[in-house]
Amino acid sequence: MRRVLFDCIGGIMTVLKYLGGLLATAALLFLFLVNFSSVESSYECIGQTRDGGDSQPSTVYLQLEEYRWWVGLWSKSDAYLYVEIPNTFVFGYTHLDKVGHQYQIYEAENKFTGNFSTLSSALALSTHLGFFEGACKRKE
Repeated sequence: MRRVLFDCIGGIMTVLKYLGGLLATAALLFLFLVNFSSVESSYECIGQTRDGGDSQPSTVYLQLEEYRWWVGLWSKSDAYLYVEIPNTFVFGYTHLDKVGHQYQIYEAENKFTGNFSTLSSALALSTHLGFFEGACKRKE
């Protein structure tokens, strides 16, 4: 009777070891996905904002978070763009489509707002202050 009990406990311990290993592997995979699913770049863009006929010099700051290919398994967006015009405008664009070296920026899934080129670092973006066009430099 004791032998059967010890064999049963030994089998349970083996199952628990495999479950523990599986949980540890899943946790490591989750940490990898969270920490390495995107690459961030910061830019300072100098250009002009046009509102109607008026044009004024403007500086816009961007933080582009480019998603890795596997994020496409659960997200429709290829990147996230955080835009700041100091003391006036802060907004995050959650839907960006990458077409070649260019990100097409959408305010909502079907509302095209502008584009950003990773090749020329040119930004064209409609904001509530007007339409911004400018050249960006990557910040370290």
